[in-house]
Amino acid sequence: MDSTLKPPIQKLGKHTKILLFSVLLAIALRSVGFSIIDIGLPNFIIDLAESLFSYGLVKGIFSIMQSIFQFPIAAASDKYGRKNIVIIAIAIYTIGTLLCFTAQDITQLIIYRAIQGVGAYTSILQAIVSDVFSEENHGKGMGYYSLSMNIGYFGGIILGGYISSYLGFRNIFSISGILIFISAVFLIIVFKPYYSEKKRETHEGDKAYGMAFNKRNILLLLKEKQFGIAVFINSLRWFIFGGVVSYLIWVLQVFYNIDEISSSYYLLLIVASYVFFVIISGKVIDRQGPRKMMLIGQTIAVIAGIPFFFDIAHIFIVFTTITLLIGIGLALYDPAGATLILQVIVKINPDLRGTGIGLNNAIGFFSSAIGPIIFSILGEQSIFYPFYLIFFLILIAFIMTATLVNSERVGQINA
Repeated sequence: MDSTLKPPIQKLGKHTKILLFSVLLAIALRSVGFSIIDIGLPNFIIDLAESLFSYGLVKGIFSIMQSIFQFPIAAASDKYGRKNIVIIAIAIYTIGTLLCFTAQDITQLIIYRAIQGVGAYTSILQAIVSDVFSEENHGKGMGYYSLSMNIGYFGGIILGGYISSYLGFRNIFSISGILIFISAVFLIIVFKPYYSEKKRETHEGDKAYGMAFNKRNILLLLKEKQFGIAVFINSLRWFIFGGVVSYLIWVLQVFYNIDEISSSYYLLLIVASYVFFVIISGKVIDRQGPRKMMLIGQTIAVIAGIPFFFDIAHIFIVFTTITLLIGIGLALYDPAGATLILQVIVKINPDLRGTGIGLNNAIGFFSSAIGPIIFSILGEQSIFYPFYLIFFLILIAFIMTATLVNSERVGQINA
């Protein structure tokens, strides 16, 4: 895309705006609950098992189940409609979350986290956002998606330390479950008006959903080289993000002996900068192209990771600066990767957005599930081994991104 040209401004109708707000709220509340759990989970694990590996396993099992169910649930939303499937998935997620509140040993917590992970509704929400925005404005839509997700995580960090410290670490799950329930209520209320309006506009209605599950179209998606490369690059980001967030919280609270509230403020700084640069990325993706933004973010992260190979990285202020810069790099990388995936999917078959996003997210969740487990194993050997791994993975992602065709040519795929 020519950087001097701006995509046409898309005007949204009343019901569309209400639906978008409700979906972004659901994304944000899920992230609030997610970060509340992240902050309080180390002490919960220490109380039950006192093991870094158990911590990685509890974090990982959730994402493994998310990865398994992400694709079939998202694909089902293409075939049967967004509303019913997303409500069912949210219900399962909420039940699993509340069960975690009752866990009395590490085995129960692992089982309940697995149930929680079955409710894999993230891809449906992402697909709804892409439904709302036209192809020319997908970068803007994915910017909103990433922004709401990260603002929610930002808010949860603030709440998480206080909830865990003053209400007890078990309540990280009860409060998370309540927030998810609230988001479900909003979605139930606003779904019907929007999709009635959408059906009148397209005159296709349920026919579009039926087309989406066509096996031939799915094979076309899987055979597309650019889709495969983009999914692989995104999976590296998921692996890094899933592993580093979990491991960073453990390092702060266990290695540096920082209490939950103080670690919340530390993460607040990291996430605030992350959100800020997600906003910047979302604003310029449609003009600059996702590939360029990904390369910029990866370059920043690679350069920032070099000090990990020297002793100065043990100094807390240096460690903070490095993680801050890596977070900025990943923030620029975040919505750009999602936008690139959408560009490829839409050119193959626009009706496969839910299926394509679900496949990407399924692989991504599996990668993020492995991340905490691998990081915890490496971390038991040496505190900085996981950060060495981050450096080399981002370097690989940079090389892979550089092999992608330019964004102008992505728009010509299967034209």
